[in-house]
Formats: sequence, C-alpha cells, structure tokens
Amino acid sequence: MTDRFWADQLDPGERLLWTGRPKPRVSIRNFQLIGPFVGAAGTVVAGGLLLTYSDLPVAQSVILAVIIALVVISLVRGLNKWSGLTRTRYALTTHRALFFKLEKDQTRVKDFSRSAETKPDIRPTSPPSVFFIRQESMDKAALVAHLGFEYIEDSNSLSALMATSYEGADK
Repeated sequence: MTDRFWADQLDPGERLLWTGRPKPRVSIRNFQLIGPFVGAAGTVVAGGLLLTYSDLPVAQSVILAVIIALVVISLVRGLNKWSGLTRTRYALTTHRALFFKLEKDQTRVKDFSRSAETKPDIRPTSPPSVFFIRQESMDKAALVAHLGFEYIEDSNSLSALMATSYEGADK
C-alpha cells in the first residue's frame, strides 16, 4: 500500500497511526483455522475404517462418495478462511479503524469510527487477536458484534494507540 493509496483513503486532518495484517501461525491456539484440515484428515481415517470393515459393495460406494464430499467441503472451508486472511489488511488512524479486503480488481474497505472503540479484548491466538470495535445491528438492538484485528504480531504497539489498553500491554 503506497503513499498515494493512503492519500486517497484518509480524510483531511486524519493521520495514519498503525497498519498491519493477519499473520497466523499453525498452532493448537489457532484451531479454528486448522480445524477444517484436521477434520478432513479425520474423515479420511474414519472412512477408511468403514470401508475396511464393510462387506457390501453398494455400501462401500456410498461411503466413499460421502467421504469425498465431506473432505472436499472441509478443505474448501479451510482454504477459504486462510485465503481471506492473506487478502486482509488493517489500519488504525486518528479517526477510524479500517479493514481492507484485497480482491482481483478492487480493494473493499470497511471503516468504523474510533468512537465505537471499546476496551480491547485480546484473544490468545498465535499471534494475538485484538477486538476493540463494538458494532450494533441497526434493526436488532440486541445483536452486537465485537470486531477487531486478528492474528497481528505487534499487538502491543497497537494497544498503545488505543483509548484503553488491554491488561498486560506495554504502554
């Protein structure tokens, strides 16, 4: 993201404070990312056991079709999540938190006012995820989402820029 890009994105008087992107590591803490791949492997193992101990040829073909479908669905879900993270970028300015999704022909941007900032909630992913934007649904007041920057390496430097830092962060 070049200086020209930021000049187009920022409002007059707005300063860029921090930029980052998700950089998840393969770990047990990130099971929501590696879970689909573990699920695909488990499906293959379970299916292999079923096929080994099933005597009916029709049952074997049905089991094989179900195994293939489940493995494909699981792998596609996992790859979509990883792919989405590789195309995501974050920025924090003096006025807004920006979420970018890089696509082939365009960059989609969602921005949230810093007035929606809440006390950060750090999740122990690897690296940490920091959730600090409260978004309420217009039509359903009870529906509230807590948004933030996922899998960021320099969460401490980000926390220092927030109104309220999370516990344990360096100020």
